[in-house]
Amino acid sequence: MREREAFLDRLRVMATLAVVMLHTATGVMDATDMSLYPEENRVFLTVMDLVCWCVPVFLVISGYLFLNPCREMGLGRMLTKYCRRIVLALILFGVPYGCLELLAAEGRFRPGMPGEAFVKVLRGQSWSHMWYLYLILLLYAVTPLLKRVLKAVPRWAVGAAALVLLLGCSLLPYLWELRGAEGPALPGDGIYFFYYICGYLFATAERGRLERAVGKGILPGLILLLCAGMAASRLWGNYALQMAYNYPFTVLLALLLFAWGMGTEERRGAGRGHGTGHFREQAAALSFTVYLIHPVFLNMAYKFFRVTPLSGAALLPLPAALSLGTFLLLFFGGTALLSAAFAWVLYRIPPLRKYVL
Repeated sequence: MREREAFLDRLRVMATLAVVMLHTATGVMDATDMSLYPEENRVFLTVMDLVCWCVPVFLVISGYLFLNPCREMGLGRMLTKYCRRIVLALILFGVPYGCLELLAAEGRFRPGMPGEAFVKVLRGQSWSHMWYLYLILLLYAVTPLLKRVLKAVPRWAVGAAALVLLLGCSLLPYLWELRGAEGPALPGDGIYFFYYICGYLFATAERGRLERAVGKGILPGLILLLCAGMAASRLWGNYALQMAYNYPFTVLLALLLFAWGMGTEERRGAGRGHGTGHFREQAAALSFTVYLIHPVFLNMAYKFFRVTPLSGAALLPLPAALSLGTFLLLFFGGTALLSAAFAWVLYRIPPLRKYVL
């Protein structure tokens, strides 16, 4: 019986929740002049630091699965199954989202709106969170060729290439940002390829070392220490530099979290999960759908009803950071629950479940 690696389900669910929290915070920042809210802005930046690992972890998971030497992945299967899934998701969700944007801008529906929205999808101009689908589509398309390259070169050479990407796409840009200057560096988007390659390195790593590091509390301790340092630098250190997915602290946190998950691995036969494990499998199966639909509820609240965690926080007689944190959690929780409920309904539609979700 095929064994299922439960830690991947755990990481998928965690990363999906982190994405919802990330967009709950950034949605407010995009719709508000945050110079009017300096204290609240520090809270939002702290939240971004603590959850920006979500997309990197998704990419590492994909690399772990598709670049694994034990898994055969030909061009035909990649194109007809995995790439097709992403293309259908872009069309079935991107076109309605484009229509919603046009409807909000013009205040009425026109027969030509779906065609215009379809063209926007082809141009990569859908809702902001859909950018990840274009990225993963590109990575999927090059996976068969990349697997051949990885098979032909030693693992140490792959690690060296990953180190070059890390230095050029993350560490050097960060140092230049600190100095407020420009200097030589690799394109920042190369960090996504770095994460994908890291999935291969994890897939070919010795799992025993990670299990021992988790058992001794080393990895959990490093994760907690890193998160505490990042939060303290934002909230009390007046640190304002933000780099998103190629931020060195984000890179380190994402890799530590994946290593922690892999080091706490449990295996079970596919389809035989019970209790917590079975619930986690079901939640992981809905993660892609939750990713696709959660901005609908945030955009409705922020753009149509003009209600944000900031407006709610003004109602509480508490310190700004505490009241904002309370409403940020309420918006996050409501969005996550609504998204999960609608995702469950969509997942019950056989064609969507089979070909898209």
